Amino acid sequence: RDGAVLLLLGNVHAAVGALNIVVTGNTFSDALLSPEGGFPPQTNITMSGNRFTVTRLIPRSGLDIRRPSCVAMNGLAISNDSAVVLSGNVFHAVAASSSVIYFVGSALRVLWHSVFAVMGNTFHVAGGNSTLIHLEGSSQSFSLSVLNNSAVVIRGNVVVGELEHFMQFLWASRVESQSAVVFQSNEMQRSLAVFFSRSSYQIYYKSWLQLGDNLCRESPSEDFACISPTADLRDSTLSVSGNQFISSRGTTTALQIYLGFRDLTNGTIVAACNTVNGEEEANYAIPSVYNATILTCSDPCTLAASCFPAYTTTASSDGCACTCAEGGHGDACLPVAVPEPPSTDGADVCVRDVRVDVEVNAGLGTSVACYVGVTFAADVVVDVESMSGSVRNVTLANCTFLGGASLYVVGWRSDPPAGQRVDVLISGLESRSGGGVLVANRFPPGSRVTVVDSVLIAEACVAYRGAYGLGDASACLVLHSVNLTGSVLTIARTHVAAVFRDAVGVLVVGGVALSSRGALYLDGLSVQTALGLCVSVEGGVAASGGSVVAFVDSDFLLCKHAVSVRGTVSVSGSAVAFMRSEFLLTEDYAVAFYSTVSLAGGSMLLAKDNVHDGASREMLYAAGAVTAAGSTLSFVRNRALLPRMLSLSLSLAAGAHLRVACNDAGGRVLSTAEEYAAAGFGDAGRIDVAGCDDCDRDIYCYAPGTASARMENGVCVCVCGSGGYGEACVPVEAPALPPAVGTASSVFVREGVTVQSVFVVPAGASEVTLRHVVLDGVSPVLYVPWMARDGVRIVVQNVSLLNGAVLYVMGGGALRGAMAAGSDESGPVELSVCDVEALNGALVLTGTFPAGSVLTVTDSVLVAARPTSLVYLPGSQSSPYAPVLVLSGLRLVRSVLVVSGVALVTVMTGGRTVVVDGAVLELVGGGVALDAAVLGGEVALYASARVVASGGAVLRVSGSQVYAAHGLVFGSGVAANASAVVVNDNAGVLTDGALLVLRGSASFASGSWLSVRGNSISGRLLSLPSYPRSADLVQSTLTLYENAGSGPVVMDGTVALGGAGRNFVVGCLTLNGQALQPMDYRSAGIIGEFRPVACGVCDANVHCFGAATRAMSGSCRCRCAEGGYGRDCLPVYLPHVDGCNRTPAMPPLSHTVTLTETRSPTPKWTPSLSTTHYSPTRYGPTKTLQVTETVALPPTRTPTASVSGTLWWSEVACPTLAVTTTAAGGSLTQNDIRGGGSAVPTLLMVALPPPFRWARDPQLGTHLSFVPVSTAQPRGFGGPWGAMLSNATWMRNATNPSTVLELAVPMHRGYFVAADETIVIRCDAVAVFGGCKGVLLGSFTIRSNVLPAAANALSAITGVVAGAAAVAVVVTGGLGSVLEMQALGVFARMPCASAQERASTVALPYFLSVFAALDPLWMVVGNALLAAVFGCVHCGVTAAFQRWRGVDTASAWAAMRFPSLTYVVAHAMHLGIFFGSVLALAMPGARGHHRVVGVVGVLYGVAFPAGVCYLIARHVGASFTRYWQFSRKPLHERLLYPVGYWHPAAQQRMYGGLLTTMRGSRVYWCVFQLSVLCVVGLIAAVHPPVGDCHVLYFCMAAVLVAGAGVIAFTNMMRSAFLTVMHTAGFVLLAALCVVSAANHLAPSDGGARAYAATVLLLTTVLLAVTVYGVVVWYAEDRHWQELREPRRGGLEALLCDDEEGDEETQKPHEMTLSSYASGTTGASSYRPPAPPLQPMAGDTRSDTLSLLDRALSANGKIGHAGM
Repeated sequence: RDGAVLLLLGNVHAAVGALNIVVTGNTFSDALLSPEGGFPPQTNITMSGNRFTVTRLIPRSGLDIRRPSCVAMNGLAISNDSAVVLSGNVFHAVAASSSVIYFVGSALRVLWHSVFAVMGNTFHVAGGNSTLIHLEGSSQSFSLSVLNNSAVVIRGNVVVGELEHFMQFLWASRVESQSAVVFQSNEMQRSLAVFFSRSSYQIYYKSWLQLGDNLCRESPSEDFACISPTADLRDSTLSVSGNQFISSRGTTTALQIYLGFRDLTNGTIVAACNTVNGEEEANYAIPSVYNATILTCSDPCTLAASCFPAYTTTASSDGCACTCAEGGHGDACLPVAVPEPPSTDGADVCVRDVRVDVEVNAGLGTSVACYVGVTFAADVVVDVESMSGSVRNVTLANCTFLGGASLYVVGWRSDPPAGQRVDVLISGLESRSGGGVLVANRFPPGSRVTVVDSVLIAEACVAYRGAYGLGDASACLVLHSVNLTGSVLTIARTHVAAVFRDAVGVLVVGGVALSSRGALYLDGLSVQTALGLCVSVEGGVAASGGSVVAFVDSDFLLCKHAVSVRGTVSVSGSAVAFMRSEFLLTEDYAVAFYSTVSLAGGSMLLAKDNVHDGASREMLYAAGAVTAAGSTLSFVRNRALLPRMLSLSLSLAAGAHLRVACNDAGGRVLSTAEEYAAAGFGDAGRIDVAGCDDCDRDIYCYAPGTASARMENGVCVCVCGSGGYGEACVPVEAPALPPAVGTASSVFVREGVTVQSVFVVPAGASEVTLRHVVLDGVSPVLYVPWMARDGVRIVVQNVSLLNGAVLYVMGGGALRGAMAAGSDESGPVELSVCDVEALNGALVLTGTFPAGSVLTVTDSVLVAARPTSLVYLPGSQSSPYAPVLVLSGLRLVRSVLVVSGVALVTVMTGGRTVVVDGAVLELVGGGVALDAAVLGGEVALYASARVVASGGAVLRVSGSQVYAAHGLVFGSGVAANASAVVVNDNAGVLTDGALLVLRGSASFASGSWLSVRGNSISGRLLSLPSYPRSADLVQSTLTLYENAGSGPVVMDGTVALGGAGRNFVVGCLTLNGQALQPMDYRSAGIIGEFRPVACGVCDANVHCFGAATRAMSGSCRCRCAEGGYGRDCLPVYLPHVDGCNRTPAMPPLSHTVTLTETRSPTPKWTPSLSTTHYSPTRYGPTKTLQVTETVALPPTRTPTASVSGTLWWSEVACPTLAVTTTAAGGSLTQNDIRGGGSAVPTLLMVALPPPFRWARDPQLGTHLSFVPVSTAQPRGFGGPWGAMLSNATWMRNATNPSTVLELAVPMHRGYFVAADETIVIRCDAVAVFGGCKGVLLGSFTIRSNVLPAAANALSAITGVVAGAAAVAVVVTGGLGSVLEMQALGVFARMPCASAQERASTVALPYFLSVFAALDPLWMVVGNALLAAVFGCVHCGVTAAFQRWRGVDTASAWAAMRFPSLTYVVAHAMHLGIFFGSVLALAMPGARGHHRVVGVVGVLYGVAFPAGVCYLIARHVGASFTRYWQFSRKPLHERLLYPVGYWHPAAQQRMYGGLLTTMRGSRVYWCVFQLSVLCVVGLIAAVHPPVGDCHVLYFCMAAVLVAGAGVIAFTNMMRSAFLTVMHTAGFVLLAALCVVSAANHLAPSDGGARAYAATVLLLTTVLLAVTVYGVVVWYAEDRHWQELREPRRGGLEALLCDDEEGDEETQKPHEMTLSSYASGTTGASSYRPPAPPLQPMAGDTRSDTLSLLDRALSANGKIGHAGM
């Protein structure tokens, strides 16, 4: 290896009888085998069974090797019955331009009955432009000399990869005197040319060059055999026969000879049966001077094609068998015997331990593809269809994929041929660089595809090939259109992590189909995403014929759904199982089916021993119905955190059963059918409930494969019968997996880097180190259960958390982890977090940690000034409070967490510095200590979770300094059993609340101890639950001793004592600097049965945890019993943390901070804290804190710096100002400023969050200024009132002068804003005592409450009227109009709309589109889909009605109002489509899909009106009767039909009121109003520059006025009433635009009232049109016959009138109408039966048919085209 050379140096003069050299079973890794020189007679050199790998050029002294090679020969010469054989070797050429077998310098000479053979070798070629056998030679001699009955044989070799040439001759070659060169039965892939000679090839004197029976799976791009310039044949033969080429180009040149010479003597060329794609299409480029014979496959066998002519007597014509003459050997009668290649059975053909940088098509043409320990930097494609053999084996073991390389395992694209089987084993595969694994297509019965013990990690999107059509979808593992018929796909013991946005762990595309005992097993799968889909099935799942889909022993972490199926699930006679899977921290449902699920034919859905700790949704959800027929749904021993486990609609048919047993939901074991029904299992009457001790075969096992079931060691075990396998006796046996390999402990290190994308710690890591790392805006997760089982060490040192970065350290799940934490199945965790700096970042500890774990956080500074997103804590409500340390659902069993020597600060209003959330903080014999810490924020510690301590647990806060409004708040109570809660020796300032606050229930039992001792606090000390609740102490002790506080009381709340040995010990208290006497305790809030203890008294109940204390010493020290530790004999050993060893490689950045507070002198000492020690001081007034912060430095940062501050250091970001007002409701309205509210001035107050304070600057107000968020409104902040506000004087608040400033809001009658006005208060950092980094910002909003009652009333009125108009339009088939209200919706949705306009028309955008509240794309696509779906359904229903009733087309159309209603719906959807399209195009953040959909929508918006006009004018032939025909009608007819009608009524119903509202023959008028409003929508969608909205309104008003003028002057409506109303509607819309423009230019009360009045007028107009349309429709529908044929004999009389009045015009019109009524076309006619003579009055259908029949009889055949 590594450049070594094995030199076989010959000596032709050596006096040896026979020489045998064997080189076998060796591995040459970048090493060279080099036979050289001439060897004596009868030399046999055998090189077999060796493995060669070359990745670079291997030099050899004395030899000019210019290309990377495995075997390099120089001047090799063998003679006199000698042989050199290379057989059964595996060559792997990774380097580009390799020459695998390289003949350097001198020629290869084979003389006198000798043979050189290369047989049965496997060549893997990864580098480009490579040659397998390169014969270089020299220009003075030859490249090859084969003389005197000798042979060179190249036979039975297999090539994987792309070649330049298989065999290349640089100089002339000579084959002479009954010698042969045979190139036979080799398999290869793509190449430039296979057999290539760059110089002449001399074949003399009965010699033979044979190129036969080779297989080119990809045809050479140039020629198969190329001899340049010529082949010199003298009494010899060149044979090219039986070669097979697979070509995508269709043609291949089998033989190319460039030149020929006329002095050829008896030379022959034979070309026989060379096929391309199975057809005889091979080409030959042979000069005409040659004697060439071209034979087909059907021709008799020719001797020269298959046999060496010189030693062959005959060749059979059928099988080409050669009969050898004397001296002929083997099948081809060669002059020498060629050794048989060794058997490859059992031979190692794997490629091992190399790196491949080019794409690999593995296994092409072979039956075996094997790679072990290979590193791939390019894609690997295993196309099993292109492999050979009936059994095809693919193995990839311990391979690594780099640089985005992916593995593709592709089956058959159609049904596999019979008799095939595939075994694919992918084990130990590792991909962490953006690559993945894709398994696609079909696999034959009996196949096994297994992915096991692999790691697939994608920290960025995985890009697969476009051929699979994944688009933007990305996943670590993809199953593409997988069809498993009798085959099994297994993914086992594999870690899949996809942590990029919208990531998917395992993606199943195109669904999955299983049949005939096919199976998909996911066993021991560990999947993690960034709240994406862990397993996503895009498509259906179909399992039949005894198939299995199983999820077993798998963990799913941080998924939106663990398993998501978007397609129907159909299971027939098969099993679907979820067993022992853990769904951890899922954001949504664990298992979600988004379509229907059906089980039939004895199927089973088994959910057993699964755990779901999601706090937001149920474990299993089905959007569609879950139906079961003759099948079983079984739920056994599952556990869920929520009280509901399922969310589905279950339908059980005959023979179906829902069986349940021993499930736990919400912490309660379900035992009755009613409880299961409440948990989401459906009807209690259909639930079969079994007990936890029952072992029912039908519940635990798949019944068809189960013989019986029995209890073993408390577990129900299924005994399988024939055809049953596994623990549930399913019909398909899971394949036997290779034993799990115990890998050495792995170490994961990130050091000295800035991390901006999430990283993943691979499974099995035993040590994780983050050192000198900057986490910038990322949230990595360290999930302990997936690390090493025998223990984990995690070191986080010198790490910076910036810009919202959160570091999660997660223990086990809340449910299953709780059971296993105390066991020994996992080793302990050692977590060391030190020297961490967080600026707007957080550290999160969650889950259950194994027994013996020690977690420490020390020497760190964590500061937050804004909320930090806790994305991986689903259900957590803590994020808005900007915590810097979060303990979520933490459970410590005989383990400890120590936080020591840290500064934790949240600088934000309402901030909570340390948060304990989740369901519970549980300590079982474990402890949590917060020692020597600095806590700053509004709430120092807030526990929303219930705290439960038992089994000798400890919760301690000691030696810390607290500067906050509230101290340690336990909002859900504390429950302690034989445990201690200790709050000792703390100091600080509390502006509100108490140091320790217990809310909810607080219980201490069985010798527990609550100790509040030695604290010195400016504020209250203890707050307990108040009556009727209390702090219950049962055989326990409460110690309140040696504390100093301030305020009215020391404590509040109630203490209830119970049981023997309970104590409430009180003493040595100081309140407001005065020592309290026992008689003062009650007035200080200490109420209950307490025992006073004086100062200096040595009392065990004061100083010691009683259960672990043996006695008190004479020096008043606790003497601990066994199991007691420390000064107080606490039951848990809490180690003292000295920090962590700082590495000198990166110098620290030190911040020295001094916190100083001056208070009134007290006789008590005040603790002073440094990072290394505590010491009491003799002086009470001053309290000093010094914190040293060590920060990881990027290389560009200054090595050291020192920053000092008085209150806070200047590196801390400035907080957000809390802005409040004294106005009613807490927020300002313009009425408050105009003086419409209280006579008392409204105050604007600005507060700093603790511990910040205002500076003592008398000119403090000069540092505060006001800035409007947007352009100031001229009568708002931009007017006189703004100047008054800016000149107002800030004053300190009388109650809180150090933190609150206030200002009297000036009043001004002229203040008016049309939209809410937000004003930012900006404050310079110097206004804060001690300064801060940046500026302080706060904001307040003045609500534009203009006519709020009118706005609400207008909103209701417009919504109701628009709804009524919409209903009327649909009912009447288009009579009436809703367009004006849609126009108002456009106004409300446009970017320029004011708050008043939006509030007055809240509902109207939804008449444009029901998706108006969403992205504009939803408006376009949603409306288009609604219109299209309605049209299709309407057409289908009409066709069904015609078929059902047996009527003609016209009658069916009339009855079903087709296509009238479809046109009405399309008309109603159109404005939303057009406006949404323009809005999408105009929106500032428009992306590519917005533009595509927007352009398509705009084109449709233009095409729809034009298309309607074209169809009506060209194909419908609509025309309206002239008014004069009705001048003689009765008055009521003329009022109802003032202009005319479109007859007969059947056609009016078909084509709708939208058309019949028009007059004359200008049918395009029916879309005129819509077109005008489209232009208005086009203008409204524009985003104008700031302050130019009025321009848009004036443009829209101009368009509307023009439209109104056209309507009025053309009188286009069917009645004068409609013309007036629609003209008025457009005029009022224009007026609204003008009013809105005026309000934008100069907002005023009058403008608001004008807007409301205009809207009311517009709704009145629309209501009138609606009522008119309904009345007309009712009269037409019920009395149309009487109205149209009152006295004159029906339609014929009317037609007579028409002919009299306008004969030339009316006749074509009647013919057209009758053709439409009959439904005829140009190619057919329709003759209905004779109409009834006397139709019944009121029978609309018979009346219609009667009229139609009469019209038909009068007109005959007329061409028809559908609308």
